Amino acid sequence: MRIASFLGQKGGVGKSTLARVLAVAAAHEGHRVLIGDFDLEQLTCVEWSAMRMRQGIEPDIDAQAFKSLKKLRKTVSDYDLVVVDTRGLADELTEDVSMESDVVFLPSGTSMDDLRPTLALARRLAKTRSVSNKIVIVLSKTGRSERLMQEAQDTISDAGFDMLNAVWPERDGFQADLDVGRAGSESSNPHLKQAAKDVELAMMTLALGWKS
Repeated sequence: MRIASFLGQKGGVGKSTLARVLAVAAAHEGHRVLIGDFDLEQLTCVEWSAMRMRQGIEPDIDAQAFKSLKKLRKTVSDYDLVVVDTRGLADELTEDVSMESDVVFLPSGTSMDDLRPTLALARRLAKTRSVSNKIVIVLSKTGRSERLMQEAQDTISDAGFDMLNAVWPERDGFQADLDVGRAGSESSNPHLKQAAKDVELAMMTLALGWKS
C-alpha cells in the first residue's frame, strides 16, 4: 500500500480537488483506492464520494473521515493507494502524515500569496531528512498568463523544490464536474479531459511508483 498526501498551509489551493483527481485516475486503472479525509470541518471528499454514489458513477471511490493517522493505520487494509487530504492548516498532523507518505504533494497557485506559505511549509517539512525527497509542488488553479506561470516556476526552482511536470488549470467545467461527483478526466469536455489526463499521469507516476 502506498500513501500520497496533499498538504498545505492555507485553503483554496486545490488540495481536495487534486486528491479526488488522483483517486479517480488510480481507480480507473484498477487500483483499490481510499481517500482519507482529515478536514473534519469541511469533509469535502467524504461528501463528494457520497454524491458520486448517489449519481451511480463508477468506479466507486471510498472516502472516510479520520482525525488521526493512528486511526487510519488501524482501519486501513487491502488498499493499493491511500490518498490523504488534510485541512488548510499545517500542524503536527501535517508533519506526521508527511513522514508516512510515499509522496507529498503541495498544491499552490501562481501568486506570491499562495507560493510564500507553500514554500515555507516545504522548507519546514524538508528539515526532516526522510521527507525532503518526497516533496513535489503542484501548480494548481492556474490562469492563462504564461508570464505568471514562468515566474512561479522560477520561484519554485530557485527555492530548490521539485515541481509536477503538469499544471492544474482553473476551469469552471472542472468544478461543475466535482459538484456532481465526477473528477478530472471524467469530464465530457475533450479539452478538460486532456488537461486532466496530463496531471493524472504525472501524479500517478509518483504516487504509484510507476516508471516514467
